[in-house]
Amino acid sequence: MRIPLKQIWPIENQDQYKVHFARWNKIKQPLDVMVEDFSEWQTWQEYRPNTDAFNREFVFALAQFYHEPETWMFGGIFRIVDRLPDRYVVELDCQGKEFISRLKLHTKYRSRTPRVNLESQLTLFGEFAP
Repeated sequence: MRIPLKQIWPIENQDQYKVHFARWNKIKQPLDVMVEDFSEWQTWQEYRPNTDAFNREFVFALAQFYHEPETWMFGGIFRIVDRLPDRYVVELDCQGKEFISRLKLHTKYRSRTPRVNLESQLTLFGEFAP
């Protein structure tokens, strides 16, 4: 049975979050990285492209669940501690910690942009499967 995300986790101040849709980087699958080495997964949240893509306080990290189409595994909420010229410094926030590697979100997100505003995506996370 699928349940709307907002029923189990009403996220307030959505305008303070960026969603990171982490996909295969032609070397590793993000889901494998998250499960095998969480500290390496954290470095995926610290990557800074030429722009300030994570220009909000929090990152809502998702790893593509490549076993199932249109499914993303929740990988934690990370707080941006510092914005250096070549990377971000992040720390894992306690919000949603109990859902890490346990919450699968279903969305038809297909944009090539991996970092987007949470409030523009939350309606796409209509359901999760326990």
